[in-house]
Amino acid sequence: MQNVDGTISTEESKDLISWRVERRQSLSTNVSPVRSLVSPLISNPTRELDALVLGNALIGYGDNVSLENMTIIENIIKFSKMEATLEVPGDKKPKEWHQAFLKCMEDLGCYVPDSGVVEYNRGAVQLTMSNVLTGIVKAGIEAAKAAIPGATVLGAVADSTLDALKKEPDVVKLFHFEVTKAKGVKLAILPCEQLKNGLIMIMLSSIYSESFKSEGGVIFLDATVEDQDVFRAASFITFNPLRYAQNKASIERVLDHQQDAQLTKRFNRTRQKA
Repeated sequence: MQNVDGTISTEESKDLISWRVERRQSLSTNVSPVRSLVSPLISNPTRELDALVLGNALIGYGDNVSLENMTIIENIIKFSKMEATLEVPGDKKPKEWHQAFLKCMEDLGCYVPDSGVVEYNRGAVQLTMSNVLTGIVKAGIEAAKAAIPGATVLGAVADSTLDALKKEPDVVKLFHFEVTKAKGVKLAILPCEQLKNGLIMIMLSSIYSESFKSEGGVIFLDATVEDQDVFRAASFITFNPLRYAQNKASIERVLDHQQDAQLTKRFNRTRQKA
């Protein structure tokens, strides 16, 4: 197994996050906060609520992730999403947004193999968005498992998260609203698991299709898209949660100030069929 700890030192990470926070504070003095028309649902993860919609991102936790680490994962994902959107606003540059998200995760102390994006080939066929989601997660895991064999479990976490999502009408409705707010559809799925040594594994899979059209009340997961019109990329991330402490105060201060920027809805990933 390759080294899976961050390549940026503790001091470097602290300096980089301080710079990001200062930049955000300087910008906030000139930009009025945009408030959602829908009230955010602020809550903490629980064993029963082990998956969530976070804006246009779908996050699922594996069975071994501790409650404390669930909160840490959410915070670094929230912060990285906000930073990526600040640096790459709009929906026209999905690859650049994906890279900006990864760069922020690296600044936080995460390890991203090759520090890059694997953009997968597309063919001239029609697929449902559910097929596209499943396919990109599997492709990403295939690319990562040579370095980190434990990565294969993320496929099961992603599958169970998607299956559980489809059984929660209110959650699906919120997620559909978030991923189709702009022209087309833009979303990410992030299955997470915790290794025996305490390290966190995350697979980030990003999908964007400008040609997607939401018609006739069809939920985006069931809608078909032309495969060649879909941007999709996957990246593997690991994180030592012990490194969170160095940036905890800065990150949580930003998140507390922007707590209504990303709608959150929790649900159960592992609920058994009735």
